[in-house]
Amino acid sequence: MDEQTKQRLKHIRDAKEVNTRHKQDLARDSLQRHERARVQIKSEVMENRNINYRGCMKWLE
Repeated sequence: MDEQTKQRLKHIRDAKEVNTRHKQDLARDSLQRHERARVQIKSEVMENRNINYRGCMKWLE
Protein backbone atom coordinates (compact mmCIF):
# COMPACT_ATOMS: atom_id res chain seq x y z
CA MET A 1 0.00 0.00 0.00
CA ASP A 2 1.20 3.43 -0.78
CA GLU A 3 1.11 6.34 1.64
CA GLN A 4 -1.96 7.95 0.08
CA THR A 5 -4.02 4.76 0.50
CA LYS A 6 -2.93 4.46 4.13
CA GLN A 7 -3.97 8.03 4.83
CA ARG A 8 -7.34 7.48 3.14
CA LEU A 9 -8.00 4.32 5.16
CA LYS A 10 -6.96 6.07 8.37
CA HIS A 11 -9.34 8.92 7.59
CA ILE A 12 -12.20 6.47 6.91
CA ARG A 13 -11.49 4.62 10.18
CA ASP A 14 -11.46 7.87 12.15
CA ALA A 15 -14.70 9.01 10.50
CA LYS A 16 -16.37 5.71 11.41
CA GLU A 17 -15.33 6.14 15.05
CA VAL A 18 -16.67 9.70 15.16
CA ASN A 19 -19.96 8.65 13.54
CA THR A 20 -20.35 5.73 15.95
CA ARG A 21 -19.69 7.96 18.95
CA HIS A 22 -22.15 10.54 17.61
CA LYS A 23 -24.82 7.85 17.12
CA GLN A 24 -24.32 6.61 20.70
CA ASP A 25 -24.51 10.17 22.04
CA LEU A 26 -27.78 10.79 20.20
CA ALA A 27 -29.30 7.56 21.52
CA ARG A 28 -28.22 8.34 25.10
CA ASP A 29 -29.49 11.93 24.89
CA SER A 30 -32.81 10.73 23.51
CA LEU A 31 -33.26 8.29 26.38
CA GLN A 32 -32.39 10.98 28.91
CA ARG A 33 -34.83 13.40 27.26
CA HIS A 34 -37.63 10.83 27.40
CA GLU A 35 -36.91 10.15 31.06
CA ARG A 36 -36.97 13.87 31.91
CA ALA A 37 -40.24 14.28 29.97
CA ARG A 38 -41.78 11.38 31.89
CA VAL A 39 -40.78 12.94 35.22
CA GLN A 40 -42.15 16.30 34.09
CA ILE A 41 -45.49 14.81 33.03
CA LYS A 42 -45.74 12.90 36.28
CA SER A 43 -45.11 16.00 38.37
CA GLU A 44 -47.60 18.10 36.38
CA VAL A 45 -50.34 15.49 36.69
CA MET A 46 -49.71 14.95 40.40
CA GLU A 47 -49.70 18.70 40.96
CA ASN A 48 -53.26 19.01 39.66
CA ARG A 49 -55.33 18.96 42.86
CA ASN A 50 -58.74 19.24 41.13
CA ILE A 51 -58.73 15.76 39.60
CA ASN A 52 -57.53 12.56 41.23
CA TYR A 53 -55.63 10.72 38.50
CA ARG A 54 -54.27 7.93 40.71
CA GLY A 55 -57.34 5.76 40.20
CA CYS A 56 -57.11 5.61 36.42
CA MET A 57 -53.34 6.02 35.91
CA LYS A 58 -51.53 3.25 37.74
CA TRP A 59 -48.19 4.21 36.17
CA LEU A 60 -48.10 7.38 38.29
CA GLU A 61 -47.25 5.38 41.38
